[in-house]
Formats: sequence, C-alpha cells, structure tokens
Amino acid sequence: MTRGSSTAIICSVTEPLSLAVLGGVAATEGIKFLYAQAAELIKAWRARGKDSEREPLAVPIVATSALDAPPTGTAVDLAVLARANATMLTLWQRLAPYAQDLAAVEDTDAELARDAGALRGLLEAAYGQRFTFRGERREPTGTRVTVAQVLGTVAGRAVGVDGDIGAGATVEVRQDADGVSAEGTVTGVKGRITGDR
Repeated sequence: MTRGSSTAIICSVTEPLSLAVLGGVAATEGIKFLYAQAAELIKAWRARGKDSEREPLAVPIVATSALDAPPTGTAVDLAVLARANATMLTLWQRLAPYAQDLAAVEDTDAELARDAGALRGLLEAAYGQRFTFRGERREPTGTRVTVAQVLGTVAGRAVGVDGDIGAGATVEVRQDADGVSAEGTVTGVKGRITGDR
C-alpha cells in the first residue's frame, strides 16, 4: 500500500471481437454468451442495492460451449460494476438483436465487433479473467486480467481491485502515482481470495 487528486484509471485494451475468425455460428454463440452474462451482472447489481456495495458478490457464469476453457471463478469486482454499469447496459442493448436472432451476425460488421469487444472487456474487468472463444488467438479463458493504474497526485482513495478473487484466478495490479497526499491511499487489492460460490 502506498500513501500519498485524481481518480484511478484502469487501463484495459479493448479489442474488437474477431467475427471473421470465429465464423457465423461461433460468432453468434459468442455474442449470445456476452449478452446473457452481461444481463446476469446487470440484474445482480440492481438486486443488491447501494446499501450492500461492500459485501462480496459472486455471479455465476452462464453455461456455454463457445468458450475455449472453463472460467476460473465467479467473484465480481464491485468497483468495475459501479463504474461501468451504464456502459454495460448500453452495449447489452446494442447486442440484443443479434443475441435474440432478430438480426444476422455479419463478419464484416465493424461496429458490432467493437461493441461485442467492448462488452467482453467490461466482463473481463469485472471478473478479473479472460473470456476467449474457441478459435481465437488470445489468452485462454480464465487467464488473469492485469489492472494498471496511472495516477496523478492521489488525495482520496485509489483501489486497483475492490472485490474477492475467485479460486484459481490470479490478479496482477500495477500502480504508478506521482504522489499521495496525507489523506490519500493507494491500495492494490481490497478483498479476499475465495472459492466459487
């Protein structure tokens, strides 16, 4: 922990979903998974209310054959959900026609690829692990997600990961602050290592 005004910036590179690599059926199944999993997180966040934001949250992963490996845990980073809930809802709405088979997934649809990639990025940040589909060339499902924070002078509280870490998952947090004021704190991980619930 480092002591020492800016809010934390979680830097994550969002890559578009590789629709052409996945192909029609696999891309559609991947989008259906992202849509369903985002719905589970959105519902869980709304159900808990603001009074219980400090309590750990575990949201089961939707069963799918689209992923290349089983996920490693169900613990969710509450800070990510608090910050990204509105964006997640917007992306979920954009994927609805494709997830509900009301529109065909075209592998040349760059906007769909970006939206799906952005939603996957938020899910990965929330769960602290990769969600990789069969046929993609990237880290396998369950691989840890690295959180990097670049901070100015911290006068308040900056936390890299605020939530429990599921069994089998690993988290790497890198933080760089110009300074920390007397009332400021920088914490890498706030939470505990837990098993799946």
